[in-house]
Amino acid sequence: MVREGTGPAPWEIRQALLAEHGAVLLRAVAGDAGLVPVLRALRETYHLSPAEARLRAAELSGAGLVGTSVEMAYLAEGLRRRSVATTLVPVPA
Repeated sequence: MVREGTGPAPWEIRQALLAEHGAVLLRAVAGDAGLVPVLRALRETYHLSPAEARLRAAELSGAGLVGTSVEMAYLAEGLRRRSVATTLVPVPA
């Protein structure tokens, strides 16, 4: 059975992707994009509350967010559409 739709992958599939392909780190590049575009992209992508989005934004501009390559590329695209530059880096195994 194929699952269709949007949203996060089921836990088992996400774990299999991480085991097979490894994790990716996404960081916001220091610049003058501002907090509002970052918060909007995070809320749109993850359907977060404003408080949760602020926590993720702090992680994004600090240590970075870690996830599957697809998750992080999807978020990076949402940020790019809002003129927020990012970097994607494979996490060493």
